Amino acid sequence: MERLVDLHMHSTFSDGRYTPTQLVDTAVSKGICVMAITDHDSWNGIEEARAAAARHNGKIRVLTGVELGTQYEDDAVHILGYHVSMECEALHKKMNEMRHAREHRLYAMLEKLDKLGYHVEVDACDPNNRAVGRPHVAKALVAKGYFDSVQAVFDALLRRGGPAYVPQPKLSPHEAVALIHEAGGIAVLAHPSELEDWTLPERLLSEEPFDGIEVWHPSADTKAREHWLKLAQERGLLTSGGSDFHGIPDRFPPKLGLWPVRYEDVKGVIEWK
Repeated sequence: MERLVDLHMHSTFSDGRYTPTQLVDTAVSKGICVMAITDHDSWNGIEEARAAAARHNGKIRVLTGVELGTQYEDDAVHILGYHVSMECEALHKKMNEMRHAREHRLYAMLEKLDKLGYHVEVDACDPNNRAVGRPHVAKALVAKGYFDSVQAVFDALLRRGGPAYVPQPKLSPHEAVALIHEAGGIAVLAHPSELEDWTLPERLLSEEPFDGIEVWHPSADTKAREHWLKLAQERGLLTSGGSDFHGIPDRFPPKLGLWPVRYEDVKGVIEWK
């Protein structure tokens, strides 16, 4: 029987719909034996997830993970950090700064929306916990009946360059990789298939000391997975993968467990160290 894992998911501590406990409980029910909550600029859900996992008597292991947003040229590049030490003050401080910046961005987006005739309220993030972003705003617009789906909001208003879009303050890839390494972790280039320019990952991997690449992700079809796997093999990189589950009904996968990854395919990330 194949062992199943999911090394990329989001909780209520960033832009996910479910709590860390709910994610752990659901993962166990779906036969997932290793998971990583990779919230944006936050590891604050990890302790709750580990406590939930402990109640399942060894059926599931929770890796420490984070997802850092960076900017490279004109592209948003996400970087996953695994096995980072939560005692690292430098990374902890930087993530707090990034969440504060998200709060200011939220107010700027709400102001733009108000001028466009869309009147909604979104709770600002607790700087020690939730990292607020565009999905929170989109869900508020759907809840108020302005749009039928989160995707429709992004298409009409919140896409990059859209009328209510506000750029998110981000690190450079160099800063993010360095912080993850300072925290004793491994840096993985997230969902490269989401980048329009497929030469960009190769340039990034040449310029920065990445440890791995996320080969298995819903955005990558068979051809793309083969491409990223070959690139990882050529460069001696670890391969990772996960569903990028947020719990948003109109975003694939709509349910946790519909897009699992085989343990053997990401064994190097799980068993690192």
